[in-house]
Amino acid sequence: SIFNIDNGVDFLLANAYVGTNISKHVQIELGHGRHFLGNGIRSLFLSDFSTDYFYLKLNTRIWRFHYQNIFGELLQNRKLAGDQLLPKKYFAAHYLSLEIFKNFYLGLFESVVFARENQFELQYLNPVILYRTVEGAIGSPDNVLLGLDLKYNFWNKFSFYGQFILDEFKISEIKAKSGWWANKYALQLGLKSFNLFGISHLDAQVEYNVARPYTYSHNTGVANYSHYNQPLAHPLGANFREGILRIMYQPAPDWFITFRALSMHSGEDIDSLDYGSNILLPNDERVQDYNNEVLQGIRADISMVGFDLSYQLKHGLFIDLFYQYRNKTSAITSRDLKNTYIGSGIRWNLGRRWNEF
Repeated sequence: SIFNIDNGVDFLLANAYVGTNISKHVQIELGHGRHFLGNGIRSLFLSDFSTDYFYLKLNTRIWRFHYQNIFGELLQNRKLAGDQLLPKKYFAAHYLSLEIFKNFYLGLFESVVFARENQFELQYLNPVILYRTVEGAIGSPDNVLLGLDLKYNFWNKFSFYGQFILDEFKISEIKAKSGWWANKYALQLGLKSFNLFGISHLDAQVEYNVARPYTYSHNTGVANYSHYNQPLAHPLGANFREGILRIMYQPAPDWFITFRALSMHSGEDIDSLDYGSNILLPNDERVQDYNNEVLQGIRADISMVGFDLSYQLKHGLFIDLFYQYRNKTSAITSRDLKNTYIGSGIRWNLGRRWNEF
């Protein structure tokens, strides 16, 4: 660390891309960055929580269809090992969204994470094929996720949205309500309100997220849905419930105020027991095959509130002041932790990083 701190590390963060239109309907982009798919505060598909990665993206827009293809090079889960080339893994994702009718949008998502000896699985380069079909044809060694999302705008002031991600399931086990470990899925529901109480530029958003144990994980511990030891979707990984409230107000053209409140609950692991929260662990080391439920393991409750004030000095140039309080209580008291974070910053043509985890 260049700042001489004992309990932390420094990191470099850089992103850039180049893009061009290759036809009237298709745009191509090559870069180093992150992506966010969805309408919520969180994304269960692909979020901007993890660090940046190298990618190739295709955007196709025809009529009411918007089709995205993303091919990325990721890093496997590794501890710091000095000046060594870190082993890689890869992912491919596609997302098709369609305006079914006025104000109602439906999206379909599919992704696959895989590891080869420093090479991309060329069969996943097909931009229109179903990855689950390819993955099954080559021996089913990889991690495929399927997703569905929707958004409905109504009464000119509300927007309802949701996401559902399916990692793995068996209908007979779902019907049996047996708590089978491989019934792995996650759900998001949310509501946005604009000009709340008739006050211009006063907006609010509430959101609920839940994920079953072992969702996003894989039996190899390599093809899990992560990059550089960080989840590609929700920062809590799996085995959690979460509620979020965000209120945003713009009292003047260049002033922005945001209030945030989060209630997060997860079931953490202990020692060598994998209760399904840490997606980096191989899921063949799970504690049990049946009777698995959300929040199993070591119960942890996290409450967080934040207040942010931003002023736009000139176009794209912001001065930020922020306050955040985080309180974690655990069934193991040694894991209890309280943090207060007060800071300021300047950003130019950059979005905020909320640190909400």
